[in-house]
Amino acid sequence: MTLIDLNGLPSPDPWLYQEPETPLVASERSVVALSQWEAFQQQFGVPAKGLWVDADQQPEALLGLLAELELLVIDFPKSRDGRGFTLARLLRERYAFAGDLRAAGPMLPDQFAMLLQCGFTSLLAPPTVPVVRWQQAADARLQAQARPRTLLERLSHRHEA
Repeated sequence: MTLIDLNGLPSPDPWLYQEPETPLVASERSVVALSQWEAFQQQFGVPAKGLWVDADQQPEALLGLLAELELLVIDFPKSRDGRGFTLARLLRERYAFAGDLRAAGPMLPDQFAMLLQCGFTSLLAPPTVPVVRWQQAADARLQAQARPRTLLERLSHRHEA
């Protein structure tokens, strides 16, 4: 998968994603599944800096871990499953998670603006979507933000011009 940043551009990804069924590898930038969290800490003496969770994860189960994390990856099972958006918003707004919040799974460029609105800072784009589509989605989002939305905003904008 390709890492896409806030601007819809591909970025180098410094993280090592540990596969749940393979032996753990020591790395300062490891991302582990929740089921691997304690094993990683026991094996290497330090907690992992990244955590991979499913979109249906209860946020309360993550509270004790949030201070340790630099990266939290939320895995969407389907593009039409909105639970990952809800989890991201809760983590940002209610639990003040300040680290990198990354979406993974079969995301669509049409969802890019919503990902950012919910607090995601990056995404692991599926290989089925051309990278240029994420840039187009980011550009469309910026254009939509530049347009006045309400009648008062439109009238004010017209008066300024």
